[in-house]
Amino acid sequence: MDAGQQAAGEKRVREHLIDPLLGLGLARPSTLKVAAFEKMLKTLAQMLAHASEADLVDLRERALQNPGGKDRDRFPLAARFLDWGRDLAPPGQNGTEGDVSPLIGRVMAHPDFGGKALDKGFAPELLAWLRVERKWPGGWTMTKRAEAADDARRRFDDLQMKGHRGDPLCQEDRQFIAKRSAAIAECRRIAEIGAKREARE
Repeated sequence: MDAGQQAAGEKRVREHLIDPLLGLGLARPSTLKVAAFEKMLKTLAQMLAHASEADLVDLRERALQNPGGKDRDRFPLAARFLDWGRDLAPPGQNGTEGDVSPLIGRVMAHPDFGGKALDKGFAPELLAWLRVERKWPGGWTMTKRAEAADDARRRFDDLQMKGHRGDPLCQEDRQFIAKRSAAIAECRRIAEIGAKREARE
């Protein structure tokens, strides 16, 4: 990563991880003084500069579910982000087998979990849950992920039907279809990687 890419990556971390969390009210850890906190944020941006926007959104969601402090209202320490970030793609490996953790690959390749989620249209919601929780889902989780996907799945199906009929779609609807289609394609890619790994073992 050259200096320009590093600077762009640090800016991306600020825009999609640090600033949103601060804006939502997570406060400076009580164990850090202001200068130390600012230094920690700078170091965090430097160390996560390789992360994609999607990865940073995943980290942001994880931080919101696991805030620091006894009252759960503090910005997590950088070490926690780096621990959570172990599932992120290593530098230069976005879009390859190296960006898929073994656990997520196995779950998405399993016919009763990832396979079912792909068939029923809630794979993006299952993948988002996996990236936060990093554990095998149970029956209750599968049901809740399917329920969480209801609105998006219905909208996606309706818009696709309109598109096939030749009905005009607004820019927002076209963007929604593109984003949902990309998310589903990513789930299929991860499932294929998981299946290939299983076949090699």
